[in-house]
This record gives sequence, structure tokens and C-alpha cells, in this order.
Amino acid sequence: MAKRTLLITGAPGTGKSTAAKMLAQKLDAAVVDINKIVNVLKLYSSTDETDGAKIVRLRELSDELSAAIKSERRSVVVEGHLGCEMKLPVSKVVVLRCEPKALRQRLAARDYPAEKLASNAMSEALDYCTVLSEKNYGKGKVWEIDTTGKTVKQVATEAERISEGKTKKKTHVSFPDALLREAITGEKIRKLREQP
Repeated sequence: MAKRTLLITGAPGTGKSTAAKMLAQKLDAAVVDINKIVNVLKLYSSTDETDGAKIVRLRELSDELSAAIKSERRSVVVEGHLGCEMKLPVSKVVVLRCEPKALRQRLAARDYPAEKLASNAMSEALDYCTVLSEKNYGKGKVWEIDTTGKTVKQVATEAERISEGKTKKKTHVSFPDALLREAITGEKIRKLREQP
């Protein structure tokens, strides 16, 4: 079987890590965890005090990831939300999506702070990862999967079909009704922060 290179990206909470691991097992592929590489190689300059997010050195990260992908003999599944921020040597990109209200619930279960919850939900409402992925990789390489209400197995199976070229028709995922709702929520959080 020819080597496959697939990036699974999307906002935190969309199911990337679990789907990538399951897909890698199905394909007998190596998993390249972007966050793990950032942490192990300390590819960040600082940590944001408000939400704990790392300020990542993207150029260095891109170089490290590209080298890891190219050196692997097996197929590779790259996983991480930062994958949409750069151009990696992958043949296909799968952006996992989730309805922002459901995404909020998933992230709240992980004890995300309110501001980080709001920014991730707004990012999803704005199609942030899809827009950046299409800009960096080209629309022809980018596929979307709506993970809302789906099991990990269903998501991994869809991603497998995409990697094998069995899914010809692309599904456009969009949450237009969520945009206004998330904007109002974000404004309420901002005003609460500004109160003495």
C-alpha cells in the first residue's frame, strides 16, 4: 500500500485526537501529535497568562513536522489544531467541525475558562480552521466532517474513506445561526471582564 499522509485539524474539542488514533490503527499509520511536538521540543516563546495557551513558533514547528512526516516510512496521520496554520507535506486535510453549542459543552467538560470557551466557539462559527486550511493547502485538498452527534468510529471511518479517495463529494459544514449567538455571548463575557 502506498504511503498516505493525512492532516486532521480543527478547533479544540472537535474530536481530533481520538479520531486520529483510531484512523492510524485502521491504516497502520504513525500518529504525529502536533501539541506533543510543541511541548517536547519547547517550540513556544511564552504562555498566555489569561488562558494558558502557548505562543508557538510556527516556522520552527512547521520545519520539525515536515521533517517528521517525510522521514516516516509508514503512512502518517498528523493531528492538531495548529495544522491549519501552516502548510505541511500532506496529501489531504480533514477539518473536523462541531456545532458551536455542542463544542461549548465538550470544552466546558474539560474545564476550559469562559473566555477560551467563547473564543473557540466563535472560531468554529467563523469556519476559522477551514478557511485557513483552504488558504494554506488549497481547496482541492481540504475536506470537512461534522462531528456533532457522531461517534469516534463514525468520524474515523469517514476520514478513512477520504484518505482512500472513496469519498468524492465534499460536504460543506457551516453554522451560520451560531455566529450571532457566539458574538453576543463573547460581548457579554468581555463586558463582565471590564467591570470593576
